[in-house]
Amino acid sequence: MNLQKQIAVMCALSICLILVSVTEAAAQDRSNSGWYVSGGLGGNLVYGLDQVGSNTETTCYPTSACFDLVIRDIPGYRWRYDPSTDRGIGFDAAVGRVFDRTRLEVSFAHRRNKVDQGPPLEITYLDGSSAGASSYLGLGLVQAAATNFFEDLVTRTVSLNAYYDLPFGPQRITPYVGVGTGVAFVELTRIFFSIEYSDPSGSGTVFDPPLSFYNSKQDTRLSDTVFAGHVYAGADYSLGDRTAVGLKMAYSRVDDVEHIGTYEYHPYFETDPTLTNKNTFSATNQWSVTLNVRVLFGN
Repeated sequence: MNLQKQIAVMCALSICLILVSVTEAAAQDRSNSGWYVSGGLGGNLVYGLDQVGSNTETTCYPTSACFDLVIRDIPGYRWRYDPSTDRGIGFDAAVGRVFDRTRLEVSFAHRRNKVDQGPPLEITYLDGSSAGASSYLGLGLVQAAATNFFEDLVTRTVSLNAYYDLPFGPQRITPYVGVGTGVAFVELTRIFFSIEYSDPSGSGTVFDPPLSFYNSKQDTRLSDTVFAGHVYAGADYSLGDRTAVGLKMAYSRVDDVEHIGTYEYHPYFETDPTLTNKNTFSATNQWSVTLNVRVLFGN
């Protein structure tokens, strides 16, 4: 099931819970209803962050077979990475209303995870054909030194959530389930890539253009706004009539994010100084566990 269908199902469930809440609210005494604020702090994990990027340059690089062995038209380049994420931390805050066993709230959540981009899994031409390597040119050995890394993945969500308190559990402990949907503001705080070409053979070979002509660098950040869907489960322990503390587990599905990036310098700038690249990061599965405090106020 794709993300849009998942979100549609979650919205339908949320609407059902809203209707239940309205019905129950009409039937219950006002003492069973009230406004509340809540806040939580905890850890999270992110899975499924795949990266696919491309540009439309036609440069043939000194480490490619086309440079001295095969003459061909280059439609552009495509690359693929499999980044990994560390365990992260986050917090959330919400304001909502209790209708007996049902709660409705608007929440804000913030998650931050360190990202390791890792080496590329694949680099091809834009048409999918292999970008063959040939480091020996007959005139000298050419090497490419590449540096690429990410910094932090930051996910901020604003969501409408609905919860239902399950009618069982030990005294003072209330288990619950919930669903939610909203928007996610996704940011990669830094995307860095640079590559430098050199001839370490010491042969004194003169290249025209010089190898430094082929160097490139990108240092930017990503931000995008996408849909997100959530499923919750947890349990609250009542500290009194108006205060509860508990653990909440959440699963969130955050949609694909896209980024159009520019270079600081690039060999293709002589042909097209506006050259950009496009990177798409796949939808992610995010799991979190938070320690939450909820306080009722008013009626």
